[in-house]
Amino acid sequence: MEERAESPPNKRAKAASVEPTTDGRARSLWFNPPTAEGDRRLPLTRERVVAQALTVIAEEGVAALTMRTLAARLGVVPGALYRHVRNKEQLQDLVLDGVLAEVDCNLDSSLPWTQQLTVLAHRLRQVLEAHPGIAGLLQLRDPLGPNSLAVAEAFLEPLQAAGFGERQAGLAFFLVIDYTTGFAASSPPISTNEQRVRDQATRTRLHDFFRSLPADRFPALVVLGPHVWVDNRDERFTAGLETLIDGLQRTRRTPHRPTRKGQPATTRTTRPREDAQKAADR
Repeated sequence: MEERAESPPNKRAKAASVEPTTDGRARSLWFNPPTAEGDRRLPLTRERVVAQALTVIAEEGVAALTMRTLAARLGVVPGALYRHVRNKEQLQDLVLDGVLAEVDCNLDSSLPWTQQLTVLAHRLRQVLEAHPGIAGLLQLRDPLGPNSLAVAEAFLEPLQAAGFGERQAGLAFFLVIDYTTGFAASSPPISTNEQRVRDQATRTRLHDFFRSLPADRFPALVVLGPHVWVDNRDERFTAGLETLIDGLQRTRRTPHRPTRKGQPATTRTTRPREDAQKAADR
């Protein structure tokens, strides 16, 4: 008892603090008071701001992303954010550009242009759906960051190499982009419909419901309903993309040839006799 009383309190505390636990770790990791070094906050950087903004969009949606909300999450005053981004619009563009950096734009140029577009569209959709809310934001913004431009270049290059005219290439580009982003935004995996058709029991009840409808009022739904509400999200995207690209292939114009003044001119695809016959038939 006397030896215990003579032990300095600070030595006893120190001994207790380093006492090993059953899992081999020192107790000092558990209950030593935090040091000033441990309390120091991470510096606010543009990367942290953008990363937190992406988290807000994923958890609460695009509408929830405000400078005030973002500042609260980062533990700073709203004014501190403006040292790293000019405004919310630039923040959104930075978020989009960061996400689009994940799209693999490396393609085998020996592949047909149709296959190159197909591969890119699938990659873009995969990245967008990995970040909930981003597809909807991409429909509102038109980012021109380095990664956004790289994605655009990757889509446009096969169209240009395939001989699309300038205007036709621009239309084809946006048709593919709009279809891909629209698909990712309008029918996300977390939507009610997707959750309903993914669950087999729920899907079975839904199909039984369609078959029970009055055939005189809903003849198509009675027969086709069970074939419409199915778990075929990937198949729907692929089918739509194939139809779109097939249409582009059918309407593709022949390559342009330069004139003497250097201005592009569309190569003729019909002979004079054929032109005359068409005129006579009108």
